[in-house]
Amino acid sequence: MRKNKVDRAYIGGIKSTYEISGLNLDRLINTLKNRGVTLYNVKKYGNKRLVVSVNLLDRRKFFAITKELCYNIKKVRDGGKAYPLLAIYRSLGIFIGAIIISLTAYYFDGIIFSFSFSGNGSIYEREVREYLYGCGIKKFTRFANVDLSRLEDSILSNNRHLSFVSCQKSGNSLNIKLVLSTDDVERLNGNVYSLYSQVDGVIESIKVYRGTALVNVNDKVQKGDLLVDGIAVIKEQTVKINVLCSVSVIAQTSFEYKFNSAGQEEKALLFAERDAEDFNVIDSLVSVKEVDGEFIYLVTVKHRFVMRAG
Repeated sequence: MRKNKVDRAYIGGIKSTYEISGLNLDRLINTLKNRGVTLYNVKKYGNKRLVVSVNLLDRRKFFAITKELCYNIKKVRDGGKAYPLLAIYRSLGIFIGAIIISLTAYYFDGIIFSFSFSGNGSIYEREVREYLYGCGIKKFTRFANVDLSRLEDSILSNNRHLSFVSCQKSGNSLNIKLVLSTDDVERLNGNVYSLYSQVDGVIESIKVYRGTALVNVNDKVQKGDLLVDGIAVIKEQTVKINVLCSVSVIAQTSFEYKFNSAGQEEKALLFAERDAEDFNVIDSLVSVKEVDGEFIYLVTVKHRFVMRAG
């Protein structure tokens, strides 16, 4: 009983202000008073508009009476001595609710609820599932406990029927793409364990389906540098594996031509085009300098060089 009295006292300190429109407003005021609804700060604006404040405890009775008498009601604001406490209580509830929702979403977003398989290699779904379970990866495993890059390598190294594996998180699903090793798919020859650069240049792209990349896009490399090594870490052990990869390098080759006159840039470019006919040319730049009355044209050809292993 004591708690109810405290609650009523707390709520009683909160008042809501309403704007009422309609006819015969004096009758409405008398009716509300006669039915036990206490009104505060009563202000009339003409014959059709009234602004009053009502205790929060009386709001249901207030709405029932005004509805019965067909008046239009619009809430203006809440106030009163206890209103700051109500505002804090409401804000605290919203804040706590937001925290709970965020923490719940964060926690469950990091959990594997399902597996999906795609690609023509999905006919080996059962074998791959068994391998995942053997590694301790099953429903309700946390994504944070799974190294997807290593998982790709380990699945690939444990199934000779596959030439490519991709593992990606999509919501709460672990999506696994499997590609078969067929005559239409580039297959491992069993003897390739590394890929070295054949040219000087800058790495444009690198795709490693099996093995470990030792360089990144935009890295400068020199001829002879090791780009992809045939190693993988499986169950915390480093093992030697075959390499299956493709690396694109942007290289530059220069050609020098000598002419007796200036203005031969187009001719120099044509000569360079002829000499670089076996290149995948993406850009050319020509410069000229005069030495002892002779014009030397230097054509720098930028070209793409693709290296593959596997």
